[in-house]
Amino acid sequence: YKNHPDDYFEDVEKTYIDPKNPFVEEFQVLAMACDRPISKHELKEHQEIIEHHIIKENLKIFNNRIVPNFDKINSMLNEYSIRGIGKSIDIFLSDRKVGDRVLPIALEELHKDAIYFLAGIRYRVKEFDYPKKNLAKLEKISRDYPYYTKSLTEEWPTIETVFEKRVANGVEVAFCKLHIQKKVYGYVNIELGQEITQGEKVMLDTPLEYDFITKGIVFHAPRPIKVIEKAEDEDYAEASGYHATEHVVIEGSNMITGGVSQDLGGISLGTSGLIFIYDGAIGGSGASKALYDRFEKALERSMHIVKECPCKNESGCPRCTFSYRCGNNNEFLHKYSALEILERINKGEKTELIDPTEGDRPLV
Repeated sequence: YKNHPDDYFEDVEKTYIDPKNPFVEEFQVLAMACDRPISKHELKEHQEIIEHHIIKENLKIFNNRIVPNFDKINSMLNEYSIRGIGKSIDIFLSDRKVGDRVLPIALEELHKDAIYFLAGIRYRVKEFDYPKKNLAKLEKISRDYPYYTKSLTEEWPTIETVFEKRVANGVEVAFCKLHIQKKVYGYVNIELGQEITQGEKVMLDTPLEYDFITKGIVFHAPRPIKVIEKAEDEDYAEASGYHATEHVVIEGSNMITGGVSQDLGGISLGTSGLIFIYDGAIGGSGASKALYDRFEKALERSMHIVKECPCKNESGCPRCTFSYRCGNNNEFLHKYSALEILERINKGEKTELIDPTEGDRPLV
């Protein structure tokens, strides 16, 4: 907005939801039946999940209406958290439960020795028991402790179902159901107030693993041929360009899609050019669909962000290519490679989706 102030008044903040998230739908139908019996002619769009619950005897038919089987579903609904979907990690301080954090984000925020913010105060995680007990124990740290932590992660995406496909500025993009395999293998200590969000790496003794289903988009970015030809390490320049592009598209999407970046994750697969951007919520939140629907605008905005950033660093800076959510310590980033990629996309260079291969290193 500093460089394009008129955009501030033209951008309309969009809202996004995903009413067909199957993990939310499963509990919402039960809660609805508890509130009022469901008529057989109601909720045709949720008929499949209703029939599933009837087979499981969570719901039953009484006087031609669908009613809850309280004996079976009370415990299910009591364990359901409106803060998230799926299993959670219970958080304890001095043997008292003070909160919980939903998986998989809990793995990134509550691993052993992580600095965790609770009610505006920082604590250190002294114990993390997963997947057996699913709990984290906190301990107090001094107020002047100079660091916070950021997890190091690896992720691998698998396309389960393609819902839609289209071409955006020549680039083929698909909206999909995705299976994400996630691993937290370490963390970095980052000094408070430091602009460069990079720090000293610490490896976990045992990596934390989790996999989940969500929704997202995938597109095949064009090769940054000019940068590659001049680079000493061609593979590094290419892979780092795709990684930086992934960062910028996610962060740059905020202004035109209603602030979705906080709800999105991203993966670029090595030198393949495949870039995945997915909903961080299990089952999907609608954030990636909002990006899919406005993808051309997001690509244009992303190009301007990189092009107009005054920094001269090859890797970029927090104003252009860096992301505070990066699971790779903001390494493997190439600003000029990303700029060429985004310029090629916005000029209409054509690409088609390809299948990922196991040899591609995922950067998140």
